[in-house]
Amino acid sequence: MAADLLERTQKKNIAIEYLKPTLSKEDIKGVLECLVDDNLSTGLMVEKFEKLFSTTFRFKHTLSMNSLTSAYHIALQTLQIGAGDKVLLSSLAPIQALDAIFLLKATPIIVDVAKNSFHMDKEKFQSAIQDFNPKLIILDHTFGCILDASEYSIPEGITCIEDFSEVIGATSERVTVGKQGTISICSLQVESIITTGNGAMVVTNDSALNQSLRSMVSGRSKVSVVEQAKYDYNLIDYQAALGIEQLSKIGVLLDRKKKIAQSYLQAVSSSRIETYFSHPIEDTFNRFPIVVSSGSYDETKRYFESIHIGTSRIIEEPLHSILELNRSDFPNAERLYQKAHCIPVYPNLTKDNVQRIATAIRRIY
Repeated sequence: MAADLLERTQKKNIAIEYLKPTLSKEDIKGVLECLVDDNLSTGLMVEKFEKLFSTTFRFKHTLSMNSLTSAYHIALQTLQIGAGDKVLLSSLAPIQALDAIFLLKATPIIVDVAKNSFHMDKEKFQSAIQDFNPKLIILDHTFGCILDASEYSIPEGITCIEDFSEVIGATSERVTVGKQGTISICSLQVESIITTGNGAMVVTNDSALNQSLRSMVSGRSKVSVVEQAKYDYNLIDYQAALGIEQLSKIGVLLDRKKKIAQSYLQAVSSSRIETYFSHPIEDTFNRFPIVVSSGSYDETKRYFESIHIGTSRIIEEPLHSILELNRSDFPNAERLYQKAHCIPVYPNLTKDNVQRIATAIRRIY
């Protein structure tokens, strides 16, 4: 990636946005070439992107989608999730997973995260399995903190979807990222590590499942299934062109995020605030939450606003709250929602930006 993309200079008094897509001249050029060639449908560029994704991350089958919701929808439907089937997931899981569960009239089973963690509490996870006997489990690497599925002792017979959106490209000696589920999903939204503007990838190493996935998407399978709906969930060629360019830079993007995160971790270690990345050498830091125990959420937000640093809640609303479940049953997810702030960690932050944010962390209360 060009140096001007990662080290672009800014004046100190300019506000630091919370989120800013990392786009280069090459990204824009690839999209423009598609538009000039009138590539406004799903064609060769989409196929090229899917093959490149498979090759880069060693997946046997890859299917692109136009949104994360559509990816979850066909994944759940392929795994024969239907009315009344129970699906277990974290209170901090993507809202798109919950939307897909609702589309299929299945029943979500929400599990709280562990104390001082971004991942589901293992004891509550096992209790939920015993109490509800779910047909499917959705595991995600919240914020870019790598999750090891083997630590959850998932019983045989229960299918698993792995959402590796926030750890795409991660290298780990403990975990084979993207291969812990029967089907795995990777978001390509604006806030993702690489983006096509919107979209997602559905991957699997099971050829039969791949055929089933493709049979549900208009124009993506040569095999016709009688009386089966086909969804217009296709990615478009110019989106794929952006994805190809983004994918070619993923190593640089991840290295830059990790470098920024190390500065924040040092700042957190010398402050009174907390964060819960358990394997900082392996984690990808797609988002960087800090937990400020003292004061209210609004007080901390005003502090960052006063020094022109954008922040965001960790999630628009935790799933237990959307479902109007008793908040006292989800104390850890609720605490994160009420006390945590995601700070900027995108690759084209300047050195001055990172220093300003790290200094702001040290000065909190």
